[in-house]
Amino acid sequence: MTLVGLVAFVIIAFIIYQNTFYVKELNQIKKELNQLENIEVVNIWGHEDMTMTQISVRLKIENKGEIVLYGLSKDSFNYPKKVIMTEIGGYTFTSFFCNGRMSIGQSIDIGQHGELGELINMEFKTVKDVVDNYDLILESVKTLKMSPEINHFDTKKSESYLLIKNKKSIDQDPLFNLVGIEKKAEFARTLQWNNPNCY
Repeated sequence: MTLVGLVAFVIIAFIIYQNTFYVKELNQIKKELNQLENIEVVNIWGHEDMTMTQISVRLKIENKGEIVLYGLSKDSFNYPKKVIMTEIGGYTFTSFFCNGRMSIGQSIDIGQHGELGELINMEFKTVKDVVDNYDLILESVKTLKMSPEINHFDTKKSESYLLIKNKKSIDQDPLFNLVGIEKKAEFARTLQWNNPNCY
């Protein structure tokens, strides 16, 4: 076997190994979520490559509504500090975040260190904790300004803006959220940042 053949074999074996464990983890998360009462897993998906696995889920909560949670794989699960939500009750989010450098996302953090997490003031250790407090989270979102108005958060550690729309999101790999990022970056430049490093 040539060196090129050996390298190709190792790369293919690694990809098969990674995908096997990715699918196994996704199925395990789905099974655990389906065991929760009054919950239906509407969709579960993820992004996979050689360095990262991300799993997101859309849950339907009986007699309430839907919620989309991101970062459920063991590599990115960081509850209660970071609890990433991309949709709740039909409300979706665009966040413009700066802690020395600019980032744009399609989610909000309801964990202990997130701006909305501080507003809710509750510790979510599991997905069940989030589901059990669906009404509280949704009511907290509804207290914020809705598009075209924008919410501004400024703390010692970071500064951010949050745009909330009453519009259902598309269940897709987070990389596809980069489509149209240039326009969002242009919009971010029009915002009044207190931190001089933010545009």
